[in-house]
Amino acid sequence: MARHSVASIRTLRRTSLQDNSKKGCDPDLIPQLAGVDGSLVTLIPPDKDHDVAMSRLLSDIETMKYLKFMTRTGGFTKKDAAARRVDRDERQQQKKELVNYTVVIKRSRIPQGILQNVGDDEFLPAREIPIDGGSINLNESYVVIGCCGLNNIDLSNRCSEAGIILDARFWRSGASSEALYLTLKFGFETLCLHRIALQTTEENLGMRGWMEQVVGVDVECVRKEVLYLGNDEYIDSWDYAIFDHQWYVSVENNLHSRIASRNKH
Repeated sequence: MARHSVASIRTLRRTSLQDNSKKGCDPDLIPQLAGVDGSLVTLIPPDKDHDVAMSRLLSDIETMKYLKFMTRTGGFTKKDAAARRVDRDERQQQKKELVNYTVVIKRSRIPQGILQNVGDDEFLPAREIPIDGGSINLNESYVVIGCCGLNNIDLSNRCSEAGIILDARFWRSGASSEALYLTLKFGFETLCLHRIALQTTEENLGMRGWMEQVVGVDVECVRKEVLYLGNDEYIDSWDYAIFDHQWYVSVENNLHSRIASRNKH
């Protein structure tokens, strides 16, 4: 890849922001129903049909291994998952604080080695999914494998956080990379954000490696004992951030190339 001077990076960033100056920081850009179809996964608006799957994922020990600060004793019931969905929908549609996605994958896209571990009762029937400005055609049965999105959106300062919860059966399948790529792309290119932060923990070597080796950013800071696990136990937060100029100069291309390369195999 060609190297860019500091001046060219600043010009690229300034041009991208100027091109979007009228729509940047506009709360109306946060959709009521957000969705996008990728080459492996599809991001769709959460709905009640996803509550059973999300309660299972949020209660799964392996899936939540690095997200213990988000778990609850006894796990999540379907009712708990529904309440979480309704709260997050309100924060997106009324307060404009979030962009929520359910991560799903069509049956034909599931790698064979993973498909054998997915029960028939986990699949939802084909359907047309309404989203702002159109729809997504899930023309075959599909399974819910997680959720992702942008949190704590601050349009005044062009900042946000990104996060993902993914079914442990689909780790290292490329699903997480594509879901986060699509989320970041929306944040930088539609919402015109300047900074998107991602939070993980010291023991999550997979996410830290992805941020440092694939995205190409170092840990920004380690906040000591800010994540509460219960029983008077805390752990540190390892915080990363991606900036708009990094996205346009290298990160977007790196992630897109990685996804395309994986899809060839």
